[in-house]
Amino acid sequence: MDEQEIKPRDRRDPKANFNILGFWYAEEEVEQVHRQNAARQAAYEKDMKDKWLRTEGGKLCMAFYEAFQQYKTHLEEHPPARRRPDGAMVEYDEHKLFEEGLRLVEDHREEKEEKLRRNLEKAQAAARCEHYYLSGEQCGAPRVRGKKLCRMHEGMEEAKAVKLDLGPMEDPDSIQVAIKKLQGVIIDGKLDSKQVGHLAYTIQLAAWNVTRTSMAMRE
Repeated sequence: MDEQEIKPRDRRDPKANFNILGFWYAEEEVEQVHRQNAARQAAYEKDMKDKWLRTEGGKLCMAFYEAFQQYKTHLEEHPPARRRPDGAMVEYDEHKLFEEGLRLVEDHREEKEEKLRRNLEKAQAAARCEHYYLSGEQCGAPRVRGKKLCRMHEGMEEAKAVKLDLGPMEDPDSIQVAIKKLQGVIIDGKLDSKQVGHLAYTIQLAAWNVTRTSMAMRE
């Protein structure tokens, strides 16, 4: 069953806290959006290749590639074809070009496999992201150097809006609780100086006003 396409959210949407390619989404939509974008990119690349194959250059290149593969298969199935009618090895320029092509293809394959092997070893040795999904399963991606999360979850944390509930601040005890909450987010570095200033002023105003409200008078 195909997934329903995730549409970008309005920037003013409270859940729009993660930016992907200039568009905003909710945190729980991120993985599906990445899959959607990957599918779109794959479809785009396929469309570009199909259009290229219809060009004169694309047709000539594919004809050459198919003939190359056919000759390769022929030599594998008929080893004597590597020799001339007089028994000497084939050393004509056309055949030398083919052998050079084979060598380059093999070198490229080995380099690619070696690169994949090194990347796999590096990934296996890397520390794992400490993000846990709702299912309780830990994210298995390598984490960013010096961080506790992988690149994706680190970005999600950075993009997440800070939501700080200071509580009712209706008596000295609740105001003290609000101060402790503000201290916590300041220590964690989750607020900028402007946000800290606004919240500190709010607490100061509540502390000044707490003995002057009708609620306080009744008590």
